[in-house]
Amino acid sequence: MSKKILLITLLISLSYYTIAQDISLDELMGDLESEAKPAELLPDRMLFSQRILWGENGLYRKVGFAPKDLTAESRDKELRARKIMFNVHQTTGLLAAGGMIAQAIIGPKLYKGDFGIRNLHEGVALGTNIAYGTTALLALTSPPPMVNRKKFDNIKLHKILSIVHFSGMVTTNILAHKAGNGQVDKRWHRAAAITTFGAYAAAIASIKLEF
Repeated sequence: MSKKILLITLLISLSYYTIAQDISLDELMGDLESEAKPAELLPDRMLFSQRILWGENGLYRKVGFAPKDLTAESRDKELRARKIMFNVHQTTGLLAAGGMIAQAIIGPKLYKGDFGIRNLHEGVALGTNIAYGTTALLALTSPPPMVNRKKFDNIKLHKILSIVHFSGMVTTNILAHKAGNGQVDKRWHRAAAITTFGAYAAAIASIKLEF
């Protein structure tokens, strides 16, 4: 089970290295000019995944998932879809946080020799990894905002913290596997888990900040 958890984490959470979306609610539903040119309906800077999927010649436009021609009306619908994805992103993000808290309760009992909860521990870890990866994928594949700001603000802080907790998430899972096999001291796994949760909690809190 530990190997499966590690594999899923490595596959679905790699996307956190590229997460750079602006999830400001003000920009999610930004006003659009009806006469705007297609080039003005998309931000200058987008994630590579957003450009591939939602760009002027993106995959979604070629297969009919999104309107082929960019218009103010079609972009308004995309921004509404972005808002929905943002809400789901928040929900799965909180589920991941809940899983981390549950692991903080279950983990110490396992360390003390209560091996009867090993399956529970691994099951919660798997669920946490899936929620975490889903949160990342929603950010990576959502329609782009109207503008990606360059200034440092709470959203930029959120992005930086996402890289920290992504690194911690991968490290935690690797050390969990090694600690279970007696290859590393369990204290290293615990330290990685605490660091990951601290960065993750700060990332959630940063969304509520404005500066």
